[in-house]
Amino acid sequence: MARADIRSDGRPIPLKHHSARGELPRNSGNFTRGSQLLNTQVLMWLQGAKLPFFMWLGLFAIAYFIILSVTLDENNVQLICMRILSGLWDWVSLDNLKQVNLRLPDGSIHRTIIGYVPFVPDVMLAWSKAVRGLIGSTAIASFATMPATIWYVDFSARRGKAIVQERHERGAMLVERDVLYREVIQHNHAEFEKEARSLFPDKTAEAVLKLPFGARKAGGLHHPYYLAGIPYPHRLEQSHTMLIGTTGAGKTTALRKHIAQMRQRQDSAVLFDLTGAYVEAFYDPSRDTILNPLDQRCPAWTIFNDCRTYSEFTAAAAALIPSDGGSSEPFWALAARTLFIEMCMKLIEKGMTSNKALAENLMTADLKQVHKHLQKTIADPLTAPEAARMAESIRAVFNTNAQVLRFLPDEGPQYSIRDWMTGDKKPGSILFITSNYTDLEMNRALLTLWSNLAIHSLMTMAKTRSLRTWFMFDELGALHRLPAIESGLQTARNFGGAMILGLHSFDKLVQVYGEENARNLSSLARTKLILAAADLDTAEQCARYIGNREIRQMDEGYSYGYNNTRDASTLTPRKQVEPLVIPDDITNLPSMHGFVKFPDGFPAARIRLEWEDYPKVAEGFVARPPARPDDPEGAVRGSGGKPGGGDEDGGRGESLTLSDEEPRSEANDLAASVLSLPTEDQDREAREEVNREAETRLDATAARTDARDREDLVERGEDATSKGDQVVGPDATLISTSVSPRSGHDAPASASKSEDLAIREARDGFGLGDDDDDDGMGM
Repeated sequence: MARADIRSDGRPIPLKHHSARGELPRNSGNFTRGSQLLNTQVLMWLQGAKLPFFMWLGLFAIAYFIILSVTLDENNVQLICMRILSGLWDWVSLDNLKQVNLRLPDGSIHRTIIGYVPFVPDVMLAWSKAVRGLIGSTAIASFATMPATIWYVDFSARRGKAIVQERHERGAMLVERDVLYREVIQHNHAEFEKEARSLFPDKTAEAVLKLPFGARKAGGLHHPYYLAGIPYPHRLEQSHTMLIGTTGAGKTTALRKHIAQMRQRQDSAVLFDLTGAYVEAFYDPSRDTILNPLDQRCPAWTIFNDCRTYSEFTAAAAALIPSDGGSSEPFWALAARTLFIEMCMKLIEKGMTSNKALAENLMTADLKQVHKHLQKTIADPLTAPEAARMAESIRAVFNTNAQVLRFLPDEGPQYSIRDWMTGDKKPGSILFITSNYTDLEMNRALLTLWSNLAIHSLMTMAKTRSLRTWFMFDELGALHRLPAIESGLQTARNFGGAMILGLHSFDKLVQVYGEENARNLSSLARTKLILAAADLDTAEQCARYIGNREIRQMDEGYSYGYNNTRDASTLTPRKQVEPLVIPDDITNLPSMHGFVKFPDGFPAARIRLEWEDYPKVAEGFVARPPARPDDPEGAVRGSGGKPGGGDEDGGRGESLTLSDEEPRSEANDLAASVLSLPTEDQDREAREEVNREAETRLDATAARTDARDREDLVERGEDATSKGDQVVGPDATLISTSVSPRSGHDAPASASKSEDLAIREARDGFGLGDDDDDDGMGM
C-alpha cells in the first residue's frame, strides 16, 4: 500500500497565507480566552458527571438502609451510635474519662468511661456489623451503577457527536470505494438470480453459474464489466461511459483493462487509437483490422464499399466534411457535401467505384468536366462555369477535407466496415482506427468518417438487449464532429452498442461540437470516471457531475465573561446546499486517483486505479512504403504520367467519358470569364493579389512581343496612340491600360503589354460586329 503523505494522511498542518498583512486586534489575550474556555469546559463536564454520582449515592443509601435493617436490632443501633459519639468526643479532644452507661444486648447496664466505649465487646460486634453493611452497600451500588454509568457516558458522547455532525437531507452521495463495491455486488447478485430464473427456468442460480461461459452468453445472460475495480450495475454498460482526465491521469490504464475484459467476454470493439498504445498491447492479425491510410496493415477500402444509397452517402458526407460545430450549417460545407454525394452516385452508375476514380473525376478534374458529369443533378448550379469562382471554392472545401482519400490503397482484398459489423467475425475482434499525431491533421476527416460508418452500421442491425460492440474513443476531441455519435448515444443501446468517450478537457469538446451539443453528449454518457483535470472549467463540470447535497449542520458558539453566568456554549442548526467535491479537489488529484459515478441512483465513490503492464504484441505503427499522390518525377496523380499534361483521356486515367462534350471556343471561354467577374464587395486582399498576378503576366507577355504582333495591330486598324483598351486578367479582372503615343518602336511594346494576343483575338471574335465599339468587346 502506498505510503501516506500530505495528500492523504489528514494530519494538521500550519497554513499561512503569504499575502496576509498585520494581525487582527482582539478584545482578550490568548491566555484569557483559553482559561475562560477551559473553565467553562470543566464546569460543564462536572455538570454532566453529577448524574452518575447521584445515581450511585442513591443506590448506596438504599442498600445500606436495607442491610442495617436486617442485621441490627435497636440495641445494636444504640451501641453503634455510642461508638460514633466516642470517636467524635476524642476528635474534639474532650475528657475521655467521662462516665457513660451502656445498655447491653442482654438488657443489663454497663458503666464505663467514654474513651473505652470502642473497646467494649458488644460495641465492637455491633460496629463490625455496620462496617460489613457499608462495604456491602458500596459494592451493590457500584455494580448496579457502573453499567448505567457506562451507558450514560457512551450515549452522551454519541449524542454530542450526532448533534454537531452533518446530516444528509437529500441529493447526491459520496461514499468510500468498498461501500459502493458491496452495494453493487449485492444489486448484481439479485438481478442475476432473477435473470437466471427467467432464461434458465429448469436450473438453479448455482447450476447456471457452473455452465460454460459460452453457454451462459448464448443464453442471453449478462456478465457485468468492471470500471476502476467496481462492477457496472446490472446492464448499465450501455448507458455509456465518459472518461475525463488530463494527460497521464490514468485514462489509458482504465481503457486497457476494459479491452482486456472485452476479449474475455468475447464481444467486439471499434477502438480509436491515437498513440498506438492499444495496438501494441492487443492487436491480433488473425481477428483484428487496422484502418490507417498510412499504415502498411491497412486493407483496401473505399467509400463505395460501405455506402450505396443516397442517404448513406449523405451521412458519410456529414462526417467527411464537418461543419463549424454551431447550430447552423455553413453554406460551403453543405455545398461540398452535395458535390461529393452527386459525384459518388454518378460513379456508381458508371461502375467506377474506386478511390482513384473519385479523385480523378472530382478532386483533380477540370471544372467543365465536373459540370458535365453533374448536369441535371442538384449539384448542377454549384458547378456551372458561369459561377466558376464559387464552384472552385466549393471544390476546394471538399478537397481540403477529403484529400486523404488519395492515399488509400486500391490494391488487395476490399474491406467493408459494414460487413465486419453486421457479419460473422471472430470473438473478441477489434477494429482499430488509428493515426499518430504527425498524420492527424491529414487523417482527421477520414478517421471521423470511419468511426461514423461503424456507428451507423451497428444501427442497421436487429435490436437486442445484449451487449454486442463497444465503441472506444481515447480522445474524442481529436476527431472532427461525429454526427453519428450524437444519435448513437441515444439509440445505440437498443442495438447492443456501448460507448466509452475519453476527454482531456471540455473546452476541446465545445470547440468541436458547440456548447449545446457538448453538453448533450456529456449528459448522455451517464457513467463517469473522473480523474485529475488540468483546467478549472473541466474540474467545475466534473464537480457538477458528482453532484450536490443538502445538509443540516450545527454551528457551535461560545460566550464567556468575568461572571460565570455569562459562560455558555450554544448550538445553532442551519441547512445549506453544497457540492460533494469542489473543483480544487479534482485539479489536485494524484495520478491514478479519482471518482466513479454510476447512474440509477448509485452514490459516487473515490477510487484508485492499479497500473498494469501489458506485453507488446505488435508495432503501434508500420509505415506504408512511400505512396504519395504525386509521381516522383512531378506528374500529378491522374495526369497520365505527364506533368501538366495528360494522356489520351485528358489526364484522368479513370475519368468518365463525355460523348457530348462541346468543342472548345475561345469566345465562350472569354464570356465565362466576363460573367464570373468578382463582385464589388470582394475583399481587398484578393483583389490586390489578383492585380499582382496580372501585372506579372503582362510583364512576361511584353518580353515575348515580336514584329508579328505589331503587324496584327496595324491590320486591325487599332490606333495605339489614341485608344485605351481593357484586358481580362488571369483572374477575370478587367485591367485598364493606355498606350502612350511615343516612338513607333515603343507603341507595339506598350500595346502588347496591355493585352495578350490570344485574348484579343478571342475578344474580337466574341464581338457583335460593331467595329466602332469603344471598348472592343461588342458589349
